[in-house]
Amino acid sequence: MTAGFHGERLKKARHHLATQKLEALLVAKPENRRYLSGFTGDAGMLLVAPGNAVLFTDGRYQEQARLEAPNWELIIYKGSFIEALAEICTELRLQEIGFEKDYLTYQQFEKLQEHLPHVALRPVTGLIEKLRLIKDVREISLIQEAAVITGAALWYLLGALKYGQPEQEVAGILEFFMRRHGGGLPAFETIVAAGERGALPHGIASEQRIRRGQLVVIDLGASYQGYAADLTRTICLGRIDARQREIYEVVREAQACALAKIRPGVRAGEVDAAAREFLAARGYGEYFSHALGHGVGLSVHEEPRLAARQETVLEPGMVVTVEPGVYLPGWGGVRIEDTVLIAQNGYEILTPVTKDLLVI
Repeated sequence: MTAGFHGERLKKARHHLATQKLEALLVAKPENRRYLSGFTGDAGMLLVAPGNAVLFTDGRYQEQARLEAPNWELIIYKGSFIEALAEICTELRLQEIGFEKDYLTYQQFEKLQEHLPHVALRPVTGLIEKLRLIKDVREISLIQEAAVITGAALWYLLGALKYGQPEQEVAGILEFFMRRHGGGLPAFETIVAAGERGALPHGIASEQRIRRGQLVVIDLGASYQGYAADLTRTICLGRIDARQREIYEVVREAQACALAKIRPGVRAGEVDAAAREFLAARGYGEYFSHALGHGVGLSVHEEPRLAARQETVLEPGMVVTVEPGVYLPGWGGVRIEDTVLIAQNGYEILTPVTKDLLVI
């Protein structure tokens, strides 16, 4: 089975090379490398050509590479992979290689030029990422499993929260639960931001203790076999006041407006606009400071982006987040986020957690 879907991805990658009139492609980005070959090691490069699929790595990953990428030619380098690459290029008589310009470092580029003086180096961007836009059935099932683990962690936390707990302790509870229940490393550093810190969209958990009556923004995501999920809920410990309730409901309605817009054929920017225009009409437009969402897959932040003026047309199989927020300096914030699958006739929410205001 592994060879099957990776083989199909390699076939599509070669088709893209042909349409770009590109002789070969060097793949360095870890997510792209894993997507094409299945190899999950920390060190390695792929060379994709019409008749060749080569994986370069070092001796630490020799057995792992053979297990994970059995249909790829394996080159174990002892010094620099660039020297090994130069030998293969000479052997294959390659005259041009594309490289991922948004990932390869300038130092690596200089070394490639030094060791491949007769090979043209052509910068490319987004070539493999375009393949990753549409998730296949297997990928969707892995994201769904990550979403289930993520949701279960939040439900568990609701029964474990106590006044006076540091944000870092809360994040630890969530991360331990996700690992214990089948998740890999968290898809990103867990956000727990209570009270005034809720105004920080990326308020990584601190030593601050959670107090009674505070709103707490909790943003977490499990990974499962490399695939991510992303979920945010804002809860309250103790009594909630009228303003907190009002802003929560405004954000929930903004997300509902965005979700109602989602279906195949709609541009990503239109979905962002639906939430943004609603918040502006309610007087909170200037306090929504980030894009509405982003793609989710092997990376927790990938294409497509749900952001202003984004022209990407939504298609079935895309997976995105929908996460409007309101952030008031000196007061706090509210964000509600779900991982969402673009379906044939609309959308499906993958993160199974209520959006009702939770007061603990």
